[in-house]
Amino acid sequence: MDTFKLFMTDKILNEIIFHTNRYAERYLHQQEQKRSECGDSQTILFQWKDLDHAELEAFLGLLIQSGIGHNNHESITQLWDISDSLPIYQATMSSHRFRDLLRFLRFDDRQRRDKSDRLAPIWFILECFTQQLPRHFTSSENLTIDEQLVPFRGRCSFVQYMPEKPSNMD
Repeated sequence: MDTFKLFMTDKILNEIIFHTNRYAERYLHQQEQKRSECGDSQTILFQWKDLDHAELEAFLGLLIQSGIGHNNHESITQLWDISDSLPIYQATMSSHRFRDLLRFLRFDDRQRRDKSDRLAPIWFILECFTQQLPRHFTSSENLTIDEQLVPFRGRCSFVQYMPEKPSNMD
């Protein structure tokens, strides 16, 4: 946790919390307006509980745990199934709350975003993170830099295809 906090500072977490809570409130307000315009007063709209530091850290911890345990391709239902997975998921938060956080997690205000910059949604977070890197890692003369080709079959505008480079996908 101490290492995590060196790079994911309170400034970064506060930004995520602010935009996530704001987006959830805005979304629910829009849903409430649509409901009242339709005259649908019977439907119960779910309540948003504001995200805080402890819950965000727990949420990020679960995401990291699922990546470390190679569970990142499992469904949320599988992760929360006591017979199939670690009890840490059920002990940390409900699967419903986890889904809500995934649904509303935001890093910026979409309405004020520079549409031409593809990194705009994470620009502030990325800047804060990169400012922390030189503060906590000082390279020495005994440094080896290598590259690794990561197989990728998704859609992304800045991925380069290099047919002459071997990959582990073959």
